[in-house]
Amino acid sequence: MSTLGIALTPKRTLLIGAGKVAAQKARVLDSLDFAYEIVAASRLDAYFESKIFTCKAFEDADAEGFEVIIDATGNEQVTKRLVALKPIHHFWLNVVDVPELCDFYFSALTRRGDIQVAVSSGGSSPTLAQVIRDKIEKILPHDLTSLIDRLKNERKKPDRDLEKLRDIAKAGVGKVFLIGCGTGYVGNLTLDALNAFELLDVALVDALVSEEIRSLIPLTCKVVDVSKKKGFHSKSQDEINTLLVDYAKQGLVVGRLKGGDPLLFGRLGEEKQVLAQHGISFEVINGITSALRSCTVSGIVPTIRDISKGVTIVSAHLRETLFNDDWVSILKQPLHTVIVLMAHSFAKKIQDAIAKQNINPNLPAAFVSKIDLPDQVTIVGTVGKLDKMATLCATPAVLIIGECVAKENILPAENSGKIIYM
Repeated sequence: MSTLGIALTPKRTLLIGAGKVAAQKARVLDSLDFAYEIVAASRLDAYFESKIFTCKAFEDADAEGFEVIIDATGNEQVTKRLVALKPIHHFWLNVVDVPELCDFYFSALTRRGDIQVAVSSGGSSPTLAQVIRDKIEKILPHDLTSLIDRLKNERKKPDRDLEKLRDIAKAGVGKVFLIGCGTGYVGNLTLDALNAFELLDVALVDALVSEEIRSLIPLTCKVVDVSKKKGFHSKSQDEINTLLVDYAKQGLVVGRLKGGDPLLFGRLGEEKQVLAQHGISFEVINGITSALRSCTVSGIVPTIRDISKGVTIVSAHLRETLFNDDWVSILKQPLHTVIVLMAHSFAKKIQDAIAKQNINPNLPAAFVSKIDLPDQVTIVGTVGKLDKMATLCATPAVLIIGECVAKENILPAENSGKIIYM
């Protein structure tokens, strides 16, 4: 059997039928720029509205001169006549959904310039072929042009090294998924993230990725712990960057699994930059950030008409253990909410920085601790009590400051967990 579009050079082709099934085949032919003629008793699918075709029932004479004929009529009589005509006119026949009568099968095709990857189920399950094709689509880099050009040039060299060519090819098809895994609750993991897990050869996993989510990583995937906690780094950021590049250059599909959303204080910029510098393809998959999930699970609404017109998300923690208080002056803005990540261990310093800027110590504030975990708790108080509030909860915790945190503005939902008011 042959694969249309790869084993076949352009041949004079006839498509019989203009219904839904015929439209599926026509789309494949059009995607390949494969010229064909159409004979159909009537136009039954809108795809053929712009097509020129012979409007008539199929007759034996219509088969003359064609090298490939596709029967998409579903008409047994037409099929029998085509089978009988094959020895006379010597054409290749494809009878849709009747694989035993096919001389070739249509394939689900992925194209990257000169590279074409065809997936065929031998006519038994086009749907399965399409699913596998879609998986390949996700794995392959979107642009292979420069890689193909480089390999072409290497092959032209009289002293070309086949092992070197293989290494170049492998390095060019590696890919990295930078995946946000949310707060750890598997119900908040996105479908994009879950689907990406299935493609991974290697996963570099942060500490904030829960065991529940880790359990969804396929057993065939190598898991590398790259946890970074305050005062303890199993891997530095430079080491993580090196691992991403090294694994991708082996032609592997690599996942960088992070807690929350990688766009917020997740070192995403550094990782994207190093991947781009090495010409490695990557995709970013958003996760649900703790900054907003903390509001959901506590019953706090960060923007309320006439109470809070905007939100600023900041981090109290910079490189290593450096404290960041550059954002504190934002609290002077009226009708505004500030959400502070990595704030728990700096509660006293934040409280002192707020007092130093003569900000109202009665400004409402809340720590939302252990988001989505059984021991989740929200401590509601004021910025003048942040130090005491922190002693009533554990890290990780998100700090929310603003009038939206006032007791009368908090409307707990069923999943809001325990709330303590000071």
